[in-house]
Amino acid sequence: MNFSQILSRTFCSGPFSFALGFGLGILGAYMLSRMQEHKKLEEAQKEIEALIKALESKLQEKKEEG
Repeated sequence: MNFSQILSRTFCSGPFSFALGFGLGILGAYMLSRMQEHKKLEEAQKEIEALIKALESKLQEKKEEG
């Protein structure tokens, strides 16, 4: 038996294949969750920056009036 045959029998065996697939599924779900969390944080940051700009412009207007 050569090395590639041993590897293919090991990786394609039922329990190992299931564990590998399950592990990759968990990893994929975790990465997807992290990406969604990162996207929400970016959106919140943009909203905060927009609010700050609006407040700065209102403050500037009040300084010009008074």
